[in-house]
Parts: sequence; C-alpha cells; structure tokens
Amino acid sequence: MRVVKLGGSLMEHLEETCSVLRRHRVLLVPGGGVFADAVRSAYRRHRLPERSAHFMAIAAMEAYGELISAVAGVPARSSLRGSLPAVLLPYTLLRALDPLPHSWQVTGDSIACYIAHLLNLRELLILTDVPGVILDGRVVSSISASELSELGETCVDPYLPELLQRFGMSCRVADGRSAESTARALAGRAGTLITP
Repeated sequence: MRVVKLGGSLMEHLEETCSVLRRHRVLLVPGGGVFADAVRSAYRRHRLPERSAHFMAIAAMEAYGELISAVAGVPARSSLRGSLPAVLLPYTLLRALDPLPHSWQVTGDSIACYIAHLLNLRELLILTDVPGVILDGRVVSSISASELSELGETCVDPYLPELLQRFGMSCRVADGRSAESTARALAGRAGTLITP
C-alpha cells in the first residue's frame, strides 16, 4: 500500500496519470487545484479566519477527489480502511482529529504526509506538474528535509519538511503528467527523494 498525493496541477492530465495509478494498491490524496484557488479568493475577499479557510480548503480537496474518483474509476471514501485503489476524501477525518496548523503553509502535501503517518507508512509519493525539486536549474535526485526547508518556496508546501522530520518519513516528488512519468515515479526512478 502507498499513499500518493495527486496535485491539483495535474487536473488536465488525470486520464493518463490515473491509467497507471488504478493498477496499484494506492490511497490517493487529492490536492486542491482550482477548487482551493476559489477558497483562497474567498479568504482574501472576505478576510476569513485561517481556521475557516483551512477547512474550506480541505473541503475543496474533496471536490477534486470526486473528480479523480470519476476519472480513475476507483471509489472515493472518507475512511483510511478499505479496498485499494481508492481516493481519500479527508474532510471528516481531519475535522475530527484537527491535527495540523490552520494556515496556508499546510496544503494537501502535509495532509498526505499526515495520512501516510496514520497508516504507519515510511514513504509518501507526491505527483505534481514538475519533475522534482529544482536547484540551480536542475532537478536534484535527493535532498534532506532540513535543506529543503531552507530553500524558501519550492514545489511542496512549507510545512511538509517539518512533518517529514517529525515522522521520520521520506517523500518522493515527481512528475505525474503522463503515464510513463507516473510509472517511473511509482518505481522510484524519477523525481526527488526528500529524506527525513
């Protein structure tokens, strides 16, 4: 079993990406994509409290999750348990546990890391629209969480390095825009490995 966070930036590539993922024992954690962008807009326009925006963004993840479920042809569910592959709709679970900071520093990346931790997994895969962590114009094959946190803005959310260190978990960030790149990422042959 693996937890795979499927970035909102992959919305235009879901058919190809899911053609590979649906053949594996994966629990897919959706990003927020355009649905979370709508929450960001409402947050700014109405000056919402961070807590409200946090849970609205998690609800936005569920909208993207339903889309992934329909495209992939795999079930969507709110429980960590059940057959795989599946798409996790995280709102109910996270609303009950309330484990993470209520901030835009926390996105689906950190939420997927927390889900992997709840399942006692040692590695997380984040599929996105970039080939990995880029340093000096090239993709690095590996980087430590502490080094990553010093880089400032990267392709993952700012809170993820802290969670990876706390949980002693690794995370691979890779390109999920095609069936081939997704297969390579699942096999550990692409992207950047972030070590704890």
